[in-house]
Amino acid sequence: MLKKILIISLMAIFVIGFAFAIDENGMPTTLAEKFSYALGFYLASTYGTDSAMQYFYMYQYYYWPEINENLGSMGVYSYSQGVMLYELDELNSILSEYPAEYAARVQAQAVENLATAEAFLAENAKAEGIQVTKSGLQYKIIKQGTGAKAAAEDSVELDYELKLLDGTVVDSSYARGEHSVFPMSSVIEGFKEGVMLMPMGSHYIFYIHPDLGYGSQATGSMGPNSLLIFEVETYSISEK
Repeated sequence: MLKKILIISLMAIFVIGFAFAIDENGMPTTLAEKFSYALGFYLASTYGTDSAMQYFYMYQYYYWPEINENLGSMGVYSYSQGVMLYELDELNSILSEYPAEYAARVQAQAVENLATAEAFLAENAKAEGIQVTKSGLQYKIIKQGTGAKAAAEDSVELDYELKLLDGTVVDSSYARGEHSVFPMSSVIEGFKEGVMLMPMGSHYIFYIHPDLGYGSQATGSMGPNSLLIFEVETYSISEK
Protein backbone atom coordinates (compact mmCIF):
# COMPACT_ATOMS: atom_id res chain seq x y z
CA MET A 1 0.00 0.00 0.00
CA LEU A 2 2.83 2.36 0.94
CA LYS A 3 4.56 1.57 -2.38
CA LYS A 4 1.38 2.40 -4.33
CA ILE A 5 1.01 5.74 -2.51
CA LEU A 6 4.65 6.53 -3.23
CA ILE A 7 4.23 5.83 -6.96
CA ILE A 8 1.10 7.99 -7.14
CA SER A 9 2.88 10.79 -5.27
CA LEU A 10 5.85 10.66 -7.63
CA MET A 11 3.54 10.79 -10.65
CA ALA A 12 1.76 13.82 -9.18
CA ILE A 13 5.08 15.57 -8.62
CA PHE A 14 6.12 14.78 -12.21
CA VAL A 15 2.86 16.12 -13.66
CA ILE A 16 3.08 19.32 -11.59
CA GLY A 17 6.72 19.76 -12.60
CA PHE A 18 5.92 19.18 -16.26
CA ALA A 19 3.08 21.70 -16.18
CA PHE A 20 5.33 24.23 -14.44
CA ALA A 21 8.02 23.74 -17.10
CA ILE A 22 5.47 24.31 -19.86
CA ASP A 23 4.17 27.42 -18.11
CA GLU A 24 7.70 28.76 -17.85
CA ASN A 25 8.20 28.25 -21.59
CA GLY A 26 4.81 29.67 -22.56
CA MET A 27 1.55 27.79 -22.17
CA PRO A 28 -0.42 27.34 -25.40
CA THR A 29 -3.15 29.98 -25.40
CA THR A 30 -4.43 30.55 -28.94
CA LEU A 31 -6.22 27.85 -30.89
CA ALA A 32 -3.24 27.58 -33.27
CA GLU A 33 -0.88 27.08 -30.33
CA LYS A 34 -3.12 24.48 -28.72
CA PHE A 35 -3.39 22.71 -32.06
CA SER A 36 0.40 22.74 -32.44
CA TYR A 37 0.75 20.91 -29.13
CA ALA A 38 -2.15 18.55 -29.88
CA LEU A 39 -0.79 17.73 -33.34
CA GLY A 40 2.63 16.90 -31.92
CA PHE A 41 0.99 14.64 -29.34
CA TYR A 42 -1.20 12.97 -31.97
CA LEU A 43 1.67 12.42 -34.43
CA ALA A 44 3.83 10.91 -31.70
CA SER A 45 1.02 8.51 -30.81
CA THR A 46 0.50 7.61 -34.48
CA TYR A 47 4.03 7.51 -35.94
CA GLY A 48 6.24 7.31 -32.87
CA THR A 49 8.31 9.97 -31.17
CA ASP A 50 11.28 9.59 -33.53
CA SER A 51 9.25 10.35 -36.68
CA ALA A 52 6.59 12.69 -35.32
CA MET A 53 8.33 15.99 -36.04
CA GLN A 54 9.10 15.00 -39.65
CA TYR A 55 5.36 14.72 -40.20
CA PHE A 56 4.78 17.92 -38.22
CA TYR A 57 7.07 19.90 -40.54
CA MET A 58 5.31 18.43 -43.58
CA TYR A 59 1.89 19.47 -42.26
CA GLN A 60 3.31 22.87 -41.34
CA TYR A 61 4.65 23.48 -44.85
CA TYR A 62 1.76 22.14 -46.90
CA TYR A 63 -1.30 22.79 -44.73
CA TRP A 64 -0.91 24.95 -41.61
CA PRO A 65 2.10 27.31 -41.87
CA GLU A 66 1.24 29.22 -38.70
CA ILE A 67 1.55 26.26 -36.33
CA ASN A 68 4.40 26.36 -33.82
CA GLU A 69 7.16 23.74 -34.00
CA ASN A 70 8.30 24.32 -30.41
CA LEU A 71 4.82 23.54 -29.14
CA GLY A 72 4.68 20.58 -31.53
CA SER A 73 7.88 19.26 -29.96
CA MET A 74 6.32 19.84 -26.55
CA GLY A 75 3.40 17.65 -27.59
CA VAL A 76 5.77 14.91 -28.74
CA TYR A 77 7.68 15.09 -25.45
CA SER A 78 4.43 15.11 -23.50
CA TYR A 79 3.36 11.88 -25.21
CA SER A 80 6.75 10.27 -24.55
CA GLN A 81 6.34 10.99 -20.83
CA GLY A 82 2.74 9.83 -20.64
CA VAL A 83 1.45 13.27 -19.66
CA MET A 84 -1.26 15.36 -21.35
CA LEU A 85 -2.04 19.06 -21.04
CA TYR A 86 -5.64 18.37 -22.03
CA GLU A 87 -8.21 15.67 -21.46
CA LEU A 88 -8.61 13.34 -24.43
CA ASP A 89 -11.98 14.81 -25.44
CA GLU A 90 -10.54 18.34 -25.44
CA LEU A 91 -7.49 17.18 -27.38
CA ASN A 92 -9.72 15.64 -30.06
CA SER A 93 -11.85 18.78 -30.15
CA ILE A 94 -8.77 20.94 -30.76
CA LEU A 95 -7.59 18.59 -33.52
CA SER A 96 -10.88 19.02 -35.39
CA GLU A 97 -11.67 22.66 -34.53
CA TYR A 98 -8.47 24.31 -35.74
CA PRO A 99 -8.38 22.81 -39.28
CA ALA A 100 -12.00 23.90 -39.80
CA GLU A 101 -11.30 27.42 -38.49
CA TYR A 102 -8.13 27.71 -40.57
CA ALA A 103 -9.89 26.47 -43.72
CA ALA A 104 -12.57 29.14 -43.29
CA ARG A 105 -9.93 31.86 -42.95
CA VAL A 106 -8.02 30.57 -45.97
CA GLN A 107 -11.20 30.56 -48.06
CA ALA A 108 -11.90 34.18 -47.13
CA GLN A 109 -8.30 35.11 -47.90
CA ALA A 110 -8.49 33.27 -51.23
CA VAL A 111 -11.47 35.39 -52.31
CA GLU A 112 -9.70 38.60 -51.30
CA ASN A 113 -6.37 37.63 -52.90
CA LEU A 114 -8.05 36.66 -56.17
CA ALA A 115 -9.80 40.02 -56.39
CA THR A 116 -6.51 41.80 -55.66
CA ALA A 117 -4.63 39.74 -58.26
CA GLU A 118 -7.20 40.36 -60.98
CA ALA A 119 -7.36 44.09 -60.25
CA PHE A 120 -3.57 44.31 -60.49
CA LEU A 121 -3.41 42.34 -63.73
CA ALA A 122 -6.14 44.47 -65.31
CA GLU A 123 -4.06 47.59 -64.70
CA ASN A 124 -0.72 45.94 -65.41
CA ALA A 125 -1.91 44.82 -68.85
CA LYS A 126 -2.04 48.51 -69.84
CA ALA A 127 1.54 49.20 -68.76
CA GLU A 128 4.24 49.86 -71.34
CA GLY A 129 6.04 46.75 -72.51
CA ILE A 130 3.57 44.26 -71.04
CA GLN A 131 2.44 41.46 -73.36
CA VAL A 132 -0.45 39.11 -72.66
CA THR A 133 -0.89 35.56 -73.95
CA LYS A 134 -4.20 33.80 -74.66
CA SER A 135 -4.02 32.06 -71.28
CA GLY A 136 -3.73 35.41 -69.51
CA LEU A 137 -0.03 35.16 -68.71
CA GLN A 138 1.54 38.62 -68.66
CA TYR A 139 5.21 39.13 -69.37
CA LYS A 140 7.75 41.83 -70.02
CA ILE A 141 10.92 41.36 -72.04
CA ILE A 142 14.01 42.81 -70.37
CA LYS A 143 16.41 41.17 -72.81
CA GLN A 144 15.60 39.03 -75.85
CA GLY A 145 18.01 36.16 -76.40
CA THR A 146 18.93 34.55 -79.71
CA GLY A 147 19.06 30.87 -78.71
CA ALA A 148 16.59 28.03 -79.15
CA LYS A 149 13.31 27.80 -77.26
CA ALA A 150 12.55 24.98 -74.84
CA ALA A 151 9.94 22.33 -75.61
CA ALA A 152 7.57 20.74 -73.11
CA GLU A 153 9.83 17.71 -72.65
CA ASP A 154 12.99 19.75 -72.01
CA SER A 155 14.72 20.89 -68.86
CA VAL A 156 16.05 24.44 -68.72
CA GLU A 157 19.02 25.88 -66.86
CA LEU A 158 18.02 29.29 -65.55
CA ASP A 159 18.07 31.86 -62.78
CA TYR A 160 14.87 33.10 -61.19
CA GLU A 161 13.40 35.15 -58.39
CA LEU A 162 9.84 34.65 -57.20
CA LYS A 163 8.10 37.55 -55.48
CA LEU A 164 4.59 38.19 -54.24
CA LEU A 165 2.58 41.30 -55.04
CA ASP A 166 3.67 42.95 -51.78
CA GLY A 167 7.34 42.50 -52.71
CA THR A 168 8.03 39.51 -50.47
CA VAL A 169 10.75 37.32 -52.01
CA VAL A 170 9.63 33.70 -51.74
CA ASP A 171 12.55 32.02 -53.51
CA SER A 172 15.60 33.09 -55.48
CA SER A 173 18.38 31.24 -57.26
CA TYR A 174 20.20 34.58 -57.40
CA ALA A 175 20.35 34.60 -53.60
CA ARG A 176 21.72 31.06 -53.57
CA GLY A 177 24.38 32.00 -56.11
CA GLU A 178 23.78 29.05 -58.43
CA HIS A 179 21.66 28.31 -61.49
CA SER A 180 18.65 26.01 -61.24
CA VAL A 181 17.53 23.33 -63.70
CA PHE A 182 13.78 22.73 -64.07
CA PRO A 183 12.00 20.08 -66.16
CA MET A 184 9.19 21.87 -67.96
CA SER A 185 6.92 18.94 -67.14
CA SER A 186 7.10 19.57 -63.38
CA VAL A 187 6.55 23.33 -62.98
CA ILE A 188 3.38 25.41 -62.68
CA GLU A 189 1.60 26.26 -65.93
CA GLY A 190 2.37 29.98 -65.94
CA PHE A 191 6.08 29.42 -65.39
CA LYS A 192 6.18 26.67 -68.03
CA GLU A 193 4.39 28.80 -70.63
CA GLY A 194 6.61 31.77 -69.91
CA VAL A 195 9.91 29.91 -70.08
CA MET A 196 8.88 28.22 -73.33
CA LEU A 197 8.37 31.69 -74.85
CA MET A 198 11.98 32.62 -74.13
CA PRO A 199 14.86 32.05 -76.56
CA MET A 200 17.88 30.97 -74.53
CA GLY A 201 19.80 33.99 -73.30
CA SER A 202 16.62 35.93 -72.56
CA HIS A 203 15.58 37.85 -69.46
CA TYR A 204 11.83 38.18 -68.80
CA ILE A 205 9.46 39.10 -66.01
CA PHE A 206 6.23 37.05 -65.67
CA TYR A 207 3.05 38.12 -63.91
CA ILE A 208 1.15 34.92 -63.21
CA HIS A 209 -2.57 34.74 -62.43
CA PRO A 210 -3.38 32.36 -59.54
CA ASP A 211 -5.11 29.97 -61.97
CA LEU A 212 -1.75 29.54 -63.74
CA GLY A 213 0.12 29.31 -60.44
CA TYR A 214 -0.71 27.54 -57.19
CA GLY A 215 -4.40 28.41 -57.22
CA SER A 216 -6.22 28.38 -53.90
CA GLN A 217 -3.52 26.30 -52.24
CA ALA A 218 -1.62 28.10 -49.47
CA THR A 219 1.98 26.89 -49.50
CA GLY A 220 4.75 28.09 -47.21
CA SER A 221 4.74 31.90 -47.22
CA MET A 222 2.32 32.06 -50.17
CA GLY A 223 -1.30 32.65 -49.35
CA PRO A 224 -4.16 31.16 -51.39
CA ASN A 225 -4.69 32.68 -54.84
CA SER A 226 -1.41 34.57 -54.69
CA LEU A 227 -0.34 36.46 -57.79
CA LEU A 228 3.22 35.40 -58.64
CA ILE A 229 5.91 37.63 -60.11
CA PHE A 230 8.86 35.76 -61.59
CA GLU A 231 12.04 37.31 -62.91
CA VAL A 232 13.75 34.71 -65.12
CA GLU A 233 16.97 34.45 -67.12
CA THR A 234 17.44 31.39 -69.34
CA TYR A 235 20.82 29.89 -70.23
CA SER A 236 20.61 26.44 -71.82
CA ILE A 237 18.34 23.52 -72.69
CA SER A 238 18.80 19.95 -71.53
CA GLU A 239 16.77 17.68 -73.81
CA LYS A 240 15.09 14.62 -72.32
